[in-house]
Amino acid sequence: MPNGPEGDRDLPHLKGGKFLRLLRDRPGHLVCEILLDGRTAYLKQFYGDDRATKVRAIAERLSSAAATLGQGRDAVALPLRIAPDEGYLVFDAAPGQPVAEALIAADRAERDRLIARVGIWLLRLVAQSLERKPFSATYWLRLSERRLAVAGRHIPRHALLVAFVEQLRIESLHLHGVGVERGASHGDLTPDNLFWDAARDRMTGIDLAARSEIPVALDAARLLVWLESRRTQPGSEVTDGIDTADHAALLSVPGLLADDQRPVLRYLIGVMMLAYYTAASHNAARRTILARAMEDWIRQAP
Repeated sequence: MPNGPEGDRDLPHLKGGKFLRLLRDRPGHLVCEILLDGRTAYLKQFYGDDRATKVRAIAERLSSAAATLGQGRDAVALPLRIAPDEGYLVFDAAPGQPVAEALIAADRAERDRLIARVGIWLLRLVAQSLERKPFSATYWLRLSERRLAVAGRHIPRHALLVAFVEQLRIESLHLHGVGVERGASHGDLTPDNLFWDAARDRMTGIDLAARSEIPVALDAARLLVWLESRRTQPGSEVTDGIDTADHAALLSVPGLLADDQRPVLRYLIGVMMLAYYTAASHNAARRTILARAMEDWIRQAP
C-alpha cells in the first residue's frame, strides 16, 4: 500500500485500482476505500506470513454466511477479488448507509426498529449453527484483568476499573460452566459493520471475523456497549449500564437470546465496557460516558 497523503493514486499490485483514503489501520491489517474500475470498493490488506491463510479463511466464512442468510433481505458483502498470496480481498460497496449513520437521524421508534432489525439479522446468521456449551467466564475475567494491567495504574478512573474487575470476578464464580448459546456469529457486531437499505428493508453485514463461533450474547453485548458509548445523553433508565430502551429493543427479537442467557449477557456487557474504555485512550468524552455506564453496571449487580 503506498504511503503519503490520501488521494487518487494507482495501486501497483491491484490492476484497475486507485487508493482513495485509509479507513482503518490496525496491527496486522488495514482497510482502504479505493476506486476499482471506476467504482467505489474497499480493500482489506493483511500483513505477515499467515496473510494467505487469513484471506482464505475470511473468503470461506463469507461464503458460508451468504449461504446461511440467502443474500436477500439479510446478506453479507462478498468479495469482488480475492488474492491470498498478496494478502488482500476487495469488497463491493454495501447498499444503503451504515446503521451508525441511520441511528443518528432516528427518533425513538425508528431507533428501536433499527436495533431490533440488527437483532433479526444476527439471529438469521447464527440460527443454523447454535449449540449449547459451557460458558468460560474465567477466560473473559482473565482477559479483563490483562486489559487493566496493560492500561496501568495511571489510566483515568483506575479505582473504578479495579472495582469493576472485582465485580466481574464475583459474577464469574456463578457463571463459569453454565450453558451458553454459541454459533457462527459476526465477531465484531457494531453499527459501523452493518449497512441498512431502507428502500428494500435489506441489512448487509461487512467485515465478519474469519472464525466466529462465539457466544451470541457476546455480539449482542458488543452492539449494546457500542450504542451506549456513543450516547450524547444518558438514558432515563438503564439496564446493566445500557439504556433500557436500547436493551429492550434488541432483546425483543424472539429467539435471539433465551431468558437464561440474560446473566451471561450482563457479564459480557461488563467485559465489553472495560474493553471499550481501555481502548479509548484518545477519546476523553467516550471514557466519561463509559465510566458512567460502568458505575451503573456495578450498581445494578444481582
